[in-house]
Amino acid sequence: MKKKNNDTSPLISRATLSSVNVGMLYSFMVKRIAKGYSTSEVSFLMGYTNDYMKQKEELDSIGFSFEDMHCFRHAVEEKSLNGIISNFEHQKATASYQLTKISDPVKTAVRMCRMEEDGTETQIFHLVESNMGHGSLKTTEMENEAEVAAMLNVLFEGRMFYTPQSPLQIFQKCRNTLSDTVAPRHLQTALQTLTKKKEFPKLKRIKSKDNGCMYEKVFE
Repeated sequence: MKKKNNDTSPLISRATLSSVNVGMLYSFMVKRIAKGYSTSEVSFLMGYTNDYMKQKEELDSIGFSFEDMHCFRHAVEEKSLNGIISNFEHQKATASYQLTKISDPVKTAVRMCRMEEDGTETQIFHLVESNMGHGSLKTTEMENEAEVAAMLNVLFEGRMFYTPQSPLQIFQKCRNTLSDTVAPRHLQTALQTLTKKKEFPKLKRIKSKDNGCMYEKVFE
């Protein structure tokens, strides 16, 4: 169940979850926030649709598969799953949980509570993240986008895209060549431009069974 009256009202979602569901959701959110990625950015690096993690974090979609865990681990560049799998609720049964999400131009706060049988609430976690782009100069963002676009054009003219490349592979290549100020969102913008080209050769977004979406150079 999800409830939101308008853009300024809290988003309130309720769902029946296991303690493992809650623990993993918490771990995924903490790792994502620590990297400074939005839900769209981490979904992109996983090779999934841009709203994939948003649906998970707002309880529209419950649980994570083993494939999700591995894709997420690579996206946030964790060496193993040890720091991702969490079960801090210490209870085996499922329960009813309520997630409240409050956003403003500066930050987003998420509070997860377990709904007890007596009508009370037990807070499980409370996370706060800075909203993407707040405090960043528009000119800096534009410069980063232009820098990544130029780099992507060089890679496109070379041989890199002769074989399918995952979003994470492309991002790591751009970041390692440019600077740490490059963010996945800058690459997202540049890739959209190249995939929208009408003339050939152009970049094509393809689906891969093992790696989600990938990008490949096509000539016809």
